[in-house]
Amino acid sequence: MTEFINEVFGNHWLSRIDEYRHTPRVNFGIGAAYKVGELAKEIAKNKKCIIITDKALRKIGLIEGPKKSLEKEGFTVDIYESEVKEPELAVVKKLINSVREKDYGLVVGIGGGAVMDNAKIAAVMSETPGEIEEYVCPNTKPLTGSKPKILISTTSGTGSECSNTAVVIVPCDIGPIKTWITGDPVLADAAVVDPSLTLGLPPRVTAGSGMDALSHTTEGVLSLQANPFSDALALKTAELVSQNLRTAYHQGNNLEARWNMALASSIGGTVISYPWVAGPATLCHVASEGISAKYGIPHGEACGVLLPYVFWYNLPDAYARRKLIKIAEAMGKDVFGLEIKEAAQKAVTATFDLLEDIDLPTNLKDYNVPEKDIPALSEYILNRAEEMYSMSQFNPRKATLENIKDFFTKALQGRESVGL
Repeated sequence: MTEFINEVFGNHWLSRIDEYRHTPRVNFGIGAAYKVGELAKEIAKNKKCIIITDKALRKIGLIEGPKKSLEKEGFTVDIYESEVKEPELAVVKKLINSVREKDYGLVVGIGGGAVMDNAKIAAVMSETPGEIEEYVCPNTKPLTGSKPKILISTTSGTGSECSNTAVVIVPCDIGPIKTWITGDPVLADAAVVDPSLTLGLPPRVTAGSGMDALSHTTEGVLSLQANPFSDALALKTAELVSQNLRTAYHQGNNLEARWNMALASSIGGTVISYPWVAGPATLCHVASEGISAKYGIPHGEACGVLLPYVFWYNLPDAYARRKLIKIAEAMGKDVFGLEIKEAAQKAVTATFDLLEDIDLPTNLKDYNVPEKDIPALSEYILNRAEEMYSMSQFNPRKATLENIKDFFTKALQGRESVGL
């Protein structure tokens, strides 16, 4: 049979097997975080638990409900809190050592994407020999285990509670850069998504995290290896974000908007775990991870400001235009009767409009990215795109040094530079 398929249809169909792997259990709804103890009884290896969170969340008392729920079910609970920032290597290694020192039967992460990534890394590396540097991309050493873990999200963007990847920032000769560990051991044993925990989220965090959800799912649609299964989930996420992010930003206590944004985030985390979507590995996340740590731009905002330019960048490709039309429709744009390119451009304008409506910058100049950095940044991104992401397998338009420079130049100049 394989010989027949190879002869008639080509080797491509023999080399691709899509794997659908998901977080085994997701508890979603108002009050779910306050019942985590009942869930923990089914997952934990013993009654020793560590909650990993950040200082801000502990200060406002957001972890008290989950902590009491765990204690009610007989767990002894230690708390590890860090500063509210991206997971840097030195901080992560200190956390790993803390978790390795005790025989914890459960790791609970409560927070945004950075906290959940910290929790995932600590749980995995406490049961995996060696140092984390041996396992981060582009290294391919397989992870070997993990402590049981429950992730409770307090933002709506990264979808880290449902993804199989955890980010860490490492030093590099050009400055700090992002890399990650990935694989089945990184998946949470259970995710708890309680939209009520996001009601106090600051508007700027709401905006940036929402654009993160939009970027990684629409990039998943653009992926050359996307399929109808991932597209269905990703396009629904784009619809949810487009319909609810403005309300969540301007009316922070609107529970329906918060509910839908939490749902969009978790679906997005599932989508980016599919290997054919690959993280995602189109230009937006590749470029954003090159600028966010270097220039101090929050991850979601870095993705958001680049997203319309990534859509514009891929417009010359026929496959990308078809996918951009679907994205435009998911974002609420009427494309009936329009020429293909004009219809595809609606995805660009819809994204610019959304950024403006939630008061986020639409150009890199507002983030103080200097024009003189563009040549070196472009060369770095072009090299990193293949080393870390194998971007040519996923991004529709072939990347060259010149068109990457043009991409960054347009993003620096702003919306007017692309005429949309």
